[in-house]
Amino acid sequence: MQFTFDAAGNRTTLYGRIDLSQYVDPIARKGLAIKEVLFQLRDPASGRLPNTGALNPVAFYQSAVPTSGQIGALKLYATTRAYENAAEVGIASPDVLCIYERMSMIGVQGTGDSALVNEDFWYGPKDLHPEGFTVVSDLLIGIAADTWSEQDGDTVEVDIMLIAEPIKVTTERVNEILSQAQDL
Repeated sequence: MQFTFDAAGNRTTLYGRIDLSQYVDPIARKGLAIKEVLFQLRDPASGRLPNTGALNPVAFYQSAVPTSGQIGALKLYATTRAYENAAEVGIASPDVLCIYERMSMIGVQGTGDSALVNEDFWYGPKDLHPEGFTVVSDLLIGIAADTWSEQDGDTVEVDIMLIAEPIKVTTERVNEILSQAQDL
């Protein structure tokens, strides 16, 4: 999956779709129990980290005089429901398998010294659905960002790995999953 930040480092909610049709079939009651979802963010064309293509974990350009209160955020999540805005997606949101958030903040003390804090928050299927999240349809990967100016205008790539096992789904469970999808 690829996405692009705007000139201010923002990215409105965007979805990529993972086609699982060769693994799931609601009519035949074939599903997947998704046990783990892994994301890797890469910025191979930026030139800032050309040997690794790694996404810089700092949201802002490094400057001699940092500005206190700068904050940037990036959110990635897997779901079977398309939410209009990533701000609506939390760990208790229906049909959400996992959420990854990366925050980058700068604080400047009265002495002029600055502190940079980067934090990662990960809520995976093992946390939210320990038995595995039952899927009988495609999977959506959502992404959004606020002021991630280090990659302004860059096209960033997200590699996604799913660890799942095929399962037989009861007719009642298939009907429940499909009816929930129509309650949007």
